Amino acid sequence: MIKKVLFVCTGNTCRSSMAEALLRKMLIEDLGEKATEIQVVSAGTGAITGSNATRNAIEVMKKEGIDLQKHRARRLTPDQIKTADLVLTMTLAQKQTVLAMDPSAQNKVFTLAEFAEGVIEIESLINEVNKTSKILEEKRNRYLEKEGPKLEELRRRHYDLTRQMRELDEELLKIEQKLEQEIAPEKRKLEELHQRISAIEISDPYGQSVEAYQICATEIKEKLKYVIKRIKESLQD
Repeated sequence: MIKKVLFVCTGNTCRSSMAEALLRKMLIEDLGEKATEIQVVSAGTGAITGSNATRNAIEVMKKEGIDLQKHRARRLTPDQIKTADLVLTMTLAQKQTVLAMDPSAQNKVFTLAEFAEGVIEIESLINEVNKTSKILEEKRNRYLEKEGPKLEELRRRHYDLTRQMRELDEELLKIEQKLEQEIAPEKRKLEELHQRISAIEISDPYGQSVEAYQICATEIKEKLKYVIKRIKESLQD
């Protein structure tokens, strides 16, 4: 049963503070008096305790009918993690920080987007990134072990024999193009994997325009619909 939800970001002045306020409001709108049974809190992995919410966060929440001026940042502690039934972070890095603080929280810590969209293959995606990166590096090293001396010699000639610059440039280009062809599949795969991973994080609007905060709040609000659904389901257990 989900009775306490903990949102985590970095400074606890933007994303997690907005998520906390939005979920609390959405629970009241959806559950009425039963919403009082759910505790919603937030904290930051690098928060300066007592800091105010950012001006843009306050302005965006005001449009949602929420007063964020009284919010004060809190730094994340192991005890906060232990007492929460569900911990929702904004990024994968924050998720890893939470797990480093409390490894036993493995089954209750997710990025907000990961939890809302039911993404279950994040660990396999990360493993695949590491595997592909290793293959790319091995292929690069094998190629350079074979062609490296020639490449270095050509570069020395390039600098020393300026009259042969054009010919040397052409030969260098051929070798470098061949290297790029060798690792092109892995580079494309890495780009695709990183794009898929970035889709399960909430971008930090800190230092950006109020429009960026509004986009962030809208994204958080959309993900929270699924959080509420899961909370309601847990209350029926």
